[in-house]
Amino acid sequence: MVENPIRGDDSTGRRAFLTALGAGTTAALAGCLDEELGGGNGNGNGNGNGGGGDGSENLVMVTSQAETGTQAASQGIASTVDSNSDRLSVDAQPSQGTEDNIGRLDREEADIGMIQNHSAGMIMNEEEPYHDLSYQPQQIMNYNDLPWLLVNNQGWTSIDEIEAGARISPTPGQSGTRDMITDALDYVLDDYEVISVEYGEQAGAMQEGQLDVAAITISNFDFEAAWIQEMKQTVDTYVLEWPDDVVDDLQDDPGIAAEPIDMTQDNLEGYAHAPDEAIGINIAYNYIVRDDLEYDAVYEFLETLYDHREEMADDHAYLGYFVDDEWWTARMYDDFPFHPAAADFFQELGVWDDDFVVGD
Repeated sequence: MVENPIRGDDSTGRRAFLTALGAGTTAALAGCLDEELGGGNGNGNGNGNGGGGDGSENLVMVTSQAETGTQAASQGIASTVDSNSDRLSVDAQPSQGTEDNIGRLDREEADIGMIQNHSAGMIMNEEEPYHDLSYQPQQIMNYNDLPWLLVNNQGWTSIDEIEAGARISPTPGQSGTRDMITDALDYVLDDYEVISVEYGEQAGAMQEGQLDVAAITISNFDFEAAWIQEMKQTVDTYVLEWPDDVVDDLQDDPGIAAEPIDMTQDNLEGYAHAPDEAIGINIAYNYIVRDDLEYDAVYEFLETLYDHREEMADDHAYLGYFVDDEWWTARMYDDFPFHPAAADFFQELGVWDDDFVVGD
């Protein structure tokens, strides 16, 4: 097992944790991702970033599914660049998840992609399906933390109450988040069915008896996305607690980041059941680019966002954190190279850490 530390910063209120990854993933996941990395989507090999008629360079950014707060926030990032840069424009496109993002960068269908610490560790460890990428992924800025909880409308309040054969959607699509959640579940359950239900469809699926356990997240330990609030209005939503002895196991497991969430916050009301403190499976998300993305494009992308961070903060709650200079590098992946332009930008901003690594 190779340890993969994720850097934290207490000054921004983020929880520091150390994540390590196992030596491999399931054959099913590897096969699925090999198809994603190797296959096209019928749109050709390029991402069309040669620019528009006005001479600007168009960057394609891929993040998450269409109904998520992350995708909505990426639209705010794109709008900030489009409105304030004469050289760049950004096309913020939805995707099937972080594994899909890595594949789209590999096929040159995207320039900027969101990934999380699980995938970052696999890349650094050269694990399949990332052992033969056509590019070196390089990180450019921190994004957010998403600690995940499991919920149900059956009245269960503890993970060990989940009945045999229960249908669980530990996040949809191709997701390293799904792997970490199922790794945690395996400490308690040995008979459950993993299915994939879109975030915004989970409440309806539970209401119709097609889904027993859903996954939700408390973004940056602070707030919920709109689809979670809608879920609480649609079905009685019970937060599942991890048994105390399993919490100890999770916190001792270097491959799982188990961290507490204060559920007494006023903006987290409305659950049929929630403990005062819930243990979430936390995932740290950052943005990466291909190593061959032009220096000036990366620098101007970051500079434009930083110079207009106050306006950007009005677009989405996720983007309000970027008002704090320290947030931009608050939770970076140790030993994962930075794009040289990002390194220079953060050194000039005064938020560079000498332990960070600069790519070629």
